[in-house]
Amino acid sequence: MREAGAMKVLLIFPPISVDERYSKKVGDVGGHLAPLGLAYMAAVLLKEGHEVSIIDAPALGYGMDDVLRNVESTRPDFIGMTALTTTIGRVENLSRGIKKDHPDVLLGVGGPHATIMPDSTLKRTGADFVLVGEGDITIVDILRDPGKYAMKKVIIGKRVDDLDSLPFPARHLLPMRAYKALPNTYKRSPYAINMIISRGCPFSCTYCCKDLYGYNYRARSVDNVIREIKHVIREYNTTEISFWDDLFTMKRQWVLDFCDRLIEEGIDIAWSCYSRVNFVDYEMLRKMKAAGCWNIFYGIEAGDQRLLDNIEKGITLDMSRKAVKATKAAGIEVRGSFMIALPGETPELAMKTIRFAIELDADYSQFTITTPFPGTKLYREASKWGRLSKKFDEYNEWNPVFVPFGYKNEAEVRRIHREAFRRFYFRPTYVTKRVLKIRSPGDLIRNIKGLRMILGFN
Repeated sequence: MREAGAMKVLLIFPPISVDERYSKKVGDVGGHLAPLGLAYMAAVLLKEGHEVSIIDAPALGYGMDDVLRNVESTRPDFIGMTALTTTIGRVENLSRGIKKDHPDVLLGVGGPHATIMPDSTLKRTGADFVLVGEGDITIVDILRDPGKYAMKKVIIGKRVDDLDSLPFPARHLLPMRAYKALPNTYKRSPYAINMIISRGCPFSCTYCCKDLYGYNYRARSVDNVIREIKHVIREYNTTEISFWDDLFTMKRQWVLDFCDRLIEEGIDIAWSCYSRVNFVDYEMLRKMKAAGCWNIFYGIEAGDQRLLDNIEKGITLDMSRKAVKATKAAGIEVRGSFMIALPGETPELAMKTIRFAIELDADYSQFTITTPFPGTKLYREASKWGRLSKKFDEYNEWNPVFVPFGYKNEAEVRRIHREAFRRFYFRPTYVTKRVLKIRSPGDLIRNIKGLRMILGFN
């Protein structure tokens, strides 16, 4: 029985398939991540005494009708839905379908796209309100007194300054065995747990939006993160964690203290993270390796300094060279991110990026197509650099929605994108290196799946 004043809450991540997310046939190699934003919100509402459930439609394989049937059978008092730019069309259809059959249900939409384009989201979805920014604290206030917020159609969320104050994500409400990582993102288990230790990023890359978490970097305490790691090991028997923070190594001493705790307490966990090439050094990397870090994902993006300056990346080619060299020397695998069709780019400059990727010889290189998402400086200034489509359902970093003036058309962007994968991955030296690194049946399976995924992008 629910407490007095408590609501039956349903949180929804709308349907989108792996094929739609990557715009290619990547088969069953993985690709879904647990929606931590919804899981954090669920944990906060559970703590308040509400009855909460989550529908992660992509992980469950749900379509629109499946979600609507669930709403019909559960009859929630409040429905919260997250909106990405790619899924805003699905959110619109779901919201209107829900309101048609259940006009009295309280319906709120949040997430990145709702934060960036709140008025448009409100108009498209017909929701009762749009929650802008971080919703962990504000959603509690709204559900305590919905009448107070009845006239506020766009509600600005309160920033969470003390991240330790949040309970751990309510993963028990999610289908945890449905989350399989992509082959090049795990070492021990495709069911690696994704986790975040911070919010906010102080940098100003023009292709990145800061509207959701802002520029103010906030980190959880080492003790809080260690406790969550122990929790997921105990509850889910996990052997691997993937940290999805934009900049895991932002605070050097935090990283060193974190690694010391893992080592001192004998916590046997494999983990990977994201970083910038100008925020690592060899001493720190060696400590990370000793503590279980096996892979770091760097945003290298381009092989031409002018292209890096155009996107205000704040790094140089030599920084990338030094970081990749130091990471390899520490015994940690490198994943490099590179972007095709950057502002000011031509096919010739793209080939410089491809050659730079080959020079760095990361263990894995990811080549995405530049996508100026709403809310970014690049989106606002897209007409200065090229032609931009407004078909939001194609904003997945694998479709050429943005074509720089230096390219003839979308087809030329696709050709260069395919060329990047072909030239990097089908080098005899690279293939030999991957074969020689196979140490177990698990390694073999991971490499086979990785090959299948790469072939899907060609």
